[in-house]
Parts: sequence; structure tokens; C-alpha cells
Amino acid sequence: MKVSRSYLIKAVLACVVFYYALDMSRGGRGVVDWVVLSAVGLAVLYNLWQLGRRLHRFGGSRALWHEQRTVLFWIIGLFNTVLARPEAAPWKGILGGVLLAVAFGDTIALYRRERAAIRTPPQTPEGM
Repeated sequence: MKVSRSYLIKAVLACVVFYYALDMSRGGRGVVDWVVLSAVGLAVLYNLWQLGRRLHRFGGSRALWHEQRTVLFWIIGLFNTVLARPEAAPWKGILGGVLLAVAFGDTIALYRRERAAIRTPPQTPEGM
């Protein structure tokens, strides 16, 4: 019996590895750093793409919008909090915090939707 793994969790773990690789290469990026960052970035994109395929199969285009919205919330929230410049306006930090909280809740909902999609067997077209 094949056990299905969560593409969402794989993508989140790859994002964490990407952040640490980016942080470790802060002093200067050589060829090896760029290769590692590219490989980890491709791993993130692959897992998000597979998650989108899985959700689209069971939830249609609304499920894809949920994934895209969650990624957008994470990106905007991180750029306004963790990756913000020190001289940035204080309201951007507050907005980023709110977006990160929404992104976290959205990620939990996305994980639950993916688990439900894994538990539901794919439907075959009639007549086959």
C-alpha cells in the first residue's frame, strides 16, 4: 500500500532550508551557494506544483486559488516583517504580522484540505 505524503509539509520544510541557506551565504555567494539555492528553490516550486495538482483534482480551481492566496500572504508578510529594512514604516510591520497570522491559519486550512484529498480516493470517469 502506497502512503501519500503531504506536499505542503515538504514545501514548508524546503522553504525553511532555503531561508537558512540564504542566511548562511549572506557574506558572499559563490557558485556552490547559487547551486544550493537554486536546487532548494526548485524543490519548493516542485512541491507547490504537486500540491496544486492534488488539490485541483479534488477541489477544482477554487482549491488552486486557496494555495496561491496562501503563498501570496506568506511572501508579503515575510517581506514586511522578517525581511524588512530597519528604516521601513512601522505600519508595514503591523500589516506584515497580520498577514503572517492569516497565512498561518490559511496554511492549516490548506493542510486539512490536502489531508481530505489524500483520504478520498480519486474518482474514475464512468464507462471505464
